[in-house]
Amino acid sequence: MVDIHIVRAAPLTAHAWKPFGQLVMEGDCVMELRGGETFALNVLHYEKAPLRCDHLNRHHKATQMLVPLAGKPALVVVAPARYDFSTVDHLEHVRAFVMDGTAGINLALGVWHWGPYPIHDHVDLVNVQGAGFADDNEIAHLERDLGVVVETVL
Repeated sequence: MVDIHIVRAAPLTAHAWKPFGQLVMEGDCVMELRGGETFALNVLHYEKAPLRCDHLNRHHKATQMLVPLAGKPALVVVAPARYDFSTVDHLEHVRAFVMDGTAGINLALGVWHWGPYPIHDHVDLVNVQGAGFADDNEIAHLERDLGVVVETVL
């Protein structure tokens, strides 16, 4: 049996997002690279699915920028880099944000994340991240290792 940890989604604002990175709306976006990493750019496509997070990812060599296209809203789940999810107590630091389609996000190095995933039918996102992300993708397996999934309430 899996336990459910509920997180209520908040609107994405520059102030609320600041602990997790940079809001991408206007002005310059500061991307970081470490250890010889280079950036790759692509467009991700996600179809609507239950907002049920069973794992979190993070990257240590490059920041990751995600910008929804066509004004489509999406949901992103995040947690501060200082937690390792070795205990269920770390789940109290998980946050969720609704990206209303007018701004994107730049995830700071080491910030845990899941998504962004569509709130409606689908979402396409411009994705700029380290080209070597497959080798720089730490995963916290919440369901497998802690017996917990995060469900988001909009």
